[in-house]
Amino acid sequence: MRFRLLGPLEIRDGARQIPLPAEKQRTVVAALLAARGRAVKVADLVNEIWGEDAPASALPNLRTYVMRLRRGAPELAARLRTEPTGYLLQVGPGELDLGIFEEAAETGRRAMARGDTRTAAPAFDRALAQWRGEALADVRLGPVLTELAQSLGEQFARTVEDHATAALALGDHREVVDRLRPFVERHPLRERAQARLMLAFYRCGDVHSAIRVFHRARDVLREELGVGPGRELCRLLQSILARAPEIDTRERGATELDASARPALQPGPRGAAGRPVPRQLPPSPRLFVGRAAEFDRTTMALRVETRPTVIAIHGLGGIGKSALGLRSAHAVADHFPDGQLYADLQGARSDLPPLPAHEVLNRFLRALGVRRHRLPPTEAEAAALLQSLVAEQRVLVFLDNAAGVSQVRPLLLAGAGCATVITSRPVFSTLDAEQIGLKELSLADAVRALALHVGEARAAQDSEAVGAVARACGGHALALRIVGARLTERPDLPIGRLGARLERRRLVEWRTGDLDLGACFEASYGTLADTAAAVLRRLAACPPADLDIGRVAALLGSDVPTAETVLDELVQARLLDAVGEGRFRMHGLVRLYARELPAPDPHVPPEEPRAIRTVAFAGGV
Repeated sequence: MRFRLLGPLEIRDGARQIPLPAEKQRTVVAALLAARGRAVKVADLVNEIWGEDAPASALPNLRTYVMRLRRGAPELAARLRTEPTGYLLQVGPGELDLGIFEEAAETGRRAMARGDTRTAAPAFDRALAQWRGEALADVRLGPVLTELAQSLGEQFARTVEDHATAALALGDHREVVDRLRPFVERHPLRERAQARLMLAFYRCGDVHSAIRVFHRARDVLREELGVGPGRELCRLLQSILARAPEIDTRERGATELDASARPALQPGPRGAAGRPVPRQLPPSPRLFVGRAAEFDRTTMALRVETRPTVIAIHGLGGIGKSALGLRSAHAVADHFPDGQLYADLQGARSDLPPLPAHEVLNRFLRALGVRRHRLPPTEAEAAALLQSLVAEQRVLVFLDNAAGVSQVRPLLLAGAGCATVITSRPVFSTLDAEQIGLKELSLADAVRALALHVGEARAAQDSEAVGAVARACGGHALALRIVGARLTERPDLPIGRLGARLERRRLVEWRTGDLDLGACFEASYGTLADTAAAVLRRLAACPPADLDIGRVAALLGSDVPTAETVLDELVQARLLDAVGEGRFRMHGLVRLYARELPAPDPHVPPEEPRAIRTVAFAGGV
């Protein structure tokens, strides 16, 4: 069978096209295909189909759509599986056009990187041949599919441009003109494509058309975005007017070609074109202890000036990721004189959805001086404009509390003088980034943190009680902040008395003002499927010792592979730590939180999305 997303949704069994007449059925199929063999939660499918307007009958309606898909297309019946938390559509290797496109495009880019344009060009041809129009053209898009369609549009445009680069290197200038002329009509803000079309016209001997491409690009950029052409287009125009020999027709590798069309990186004037220089970093944390090795790694990486840098700081909620990131960003701020941009992506909140990448891009563009009415309408165009504005500048971006890779990828800066710092609970292993994982603070650092909160003199009066309180916090930065704030509020409260209250192991003791340990963990717990959530509650009731896969399999009454899947989910949510092969550990405060969770309502069907308590949580630790 063949599954096609790169155009109108289409499923074929040999020469026969399987009909998908109903709008909501197409959305279900597209969402399952987008998951690429992973189960999609019922709650996510409901949200994709109806959004916030889901009717009371959403769950039975969804089951009806799946049943009709199976009955109307027997070929799908064996592939469309019901899982404990949702549905899964099995797709074999080479059956999904998106996978073929991505593999071929990656083959082309690897070939370009080593200068093998003869291999790259046909690979890009194979990739582009998968496209039959706009991705998911006849599908009603929910939030996930909308993001996917925008991302695919950007990937398609980048591949068209890469193909043009390879074709120019091989001397296929007329082919580049024929392919890029309609493309830039549809995507006039893509300066990289405009530059390749200019070069193709010039090498075909049509200097007038090459110059006209520049003038049209300049006019569109000024009209739509209020900015002039970037340095690449301007330098290429100068080379064309001077008939510079380095842009004459000759067969070259991709790296050499790009060098002729792009100037070397030079530090531009500060506040170029009168644009403001944003300074958006929140204040550096005043109380900061430990993390010396991680701080050194982060600041050293951020000082690299020869390539774009990405730092990904990950760890348990409240462990101190934002504090480390902000401390490091402020330490190197003078290395980024063209600005520092900041956004809380809201991935650590249970009461707010993660911030869409397009909204963040628009915020950054406005901070860089783009007027509201000139903001690009799509995420891909906004990302392209951001890259153009900062391409030859030194800008730092801080993306705090990220929810997932797809949220941050459009926000990563590509300029050699730029850097991005990301904090997240999950490990973003698919990013090309310096990965920095945070563990608990040592007991000595925890004691030091408490002493800074309450004052050295007060801490010295009862050092034994300070040590006991520090141990109760388990090296958890947010817990230490909460305890320190409570002791600061009550200078009359003996530290030992608070320690005795903490020993009662009640979650209410870990809350003060806008700081709430339960809300911190709630954001991670809310991402779990029902099975993983149930396992977490049952593991919390076990004695506090290292856990193994066998114990989880026994709790589930399942085999080891199923238990491993559940454990993977808990580790990804940072509610368990992997401490060795097949062994796991739960932080004492996570255990306390999980023990106090209410038992699920036995009358709620397993597929019903679990309600999330909406409680305030001041992130940033």
